[in-house]
Amino acid sequence: MVINEPKVGLMIPTLNAGEKFDAMLDCVENQKMTNLRKIIIDSESNDNTRIIAKKHGFEVYSINRSQFTHGLVRQRAVDILSDCDFIYFMTQDAYLHEFAFSNILNFIIVHPQMMVAYGRQVVDIPGENYFDKKDREFNYPEKSQIKAKKDIPRLGIKTVFSSDTFSIYRREVLESIGGFPKNVKFAEDMYVAAQAINSDYEVGYCANAIVTHTNGLNYREQFNRYYNMGKFHTQNRWIQQSFGSNAKSGVALVLTQTRELLHDNHFLKIPELYVRSFVKYCGYRFGKL
Repeated sequence: MVINEPKVGLMIPTLNAGEKFDAMLDCVENQKMTNLRKIIIDSESNDNTRIIAKKHGFEVYSINRSQFTHGLVRQRAVDILSDCDFIYFMTQDAYLHEFAFSNILNFIIVHPQMMVAYGRQVVDIPGENYFDKKDREFNYPEKSQIKAKKDIPRLGIKTVFSSDTFSIYRREVLESIGGFPKNVKFAEDMYVAAQAINSDYEVGYCANAIVTHTNGLNYREQFNRYYNMGKFHTQNRWIQQSFGSNAKSGVALVLTQTRELLHDNHFLKIPELYVRSFVKYCGYRFGKL
């Protein structure tokens, strides 16, 4: 438990979250957090999302679906939760493990220069989501990490890697660096992490604050995801100018997964790995154009 527990908020952006949303919010209640203000900002769902959220004690706010951007909806949450010291951000498809909230809250509290900390992601059925599992292991290792400006020569663009699938922000510091830019449609977490590092704050990764989160993207969805990432980097060239390109990290991921496939005798998965990587690369390059 946290001594002199601060006021903490939770925000989840929603769109037709479905019946599984009930189980997701059960995970939130199982955290046994006191002094937690909970909100959703819903993009005109036409299912039971809003009813389920209210049942679990959430305040419900709305945003026009045509106006939605990842930056806008999260900055709106910061404005609504202006009475909170820290704000959790989650997605509607992330399932909290035991003590996830308290672990990541304690982690950021004991590091006063830390603006944001993000948690570890694991997949639900590793055998059926092999490459999702391997991507998670690469980006979310078993050891926690604190990243600062001094780490740029060593980590490059990974210095500002973050994730709002499950994260916590120190609200005053977030607002002091300008908050979330409302026009940023994608990778708002990387944008504010880069602003934080440039302002001499820290970005943390808390490995013992865990959520189950599985993308399970098909090739078209992978292409679109990396298209959006490429477009984001073109629109915000200062990030790669300050921290380096994604190429080194992308190559490292492919090489790491190739070695693991060879080691585990999964030879037939190697062509799939290269196809997936090619789709990601094409999406990213088209996005940059």
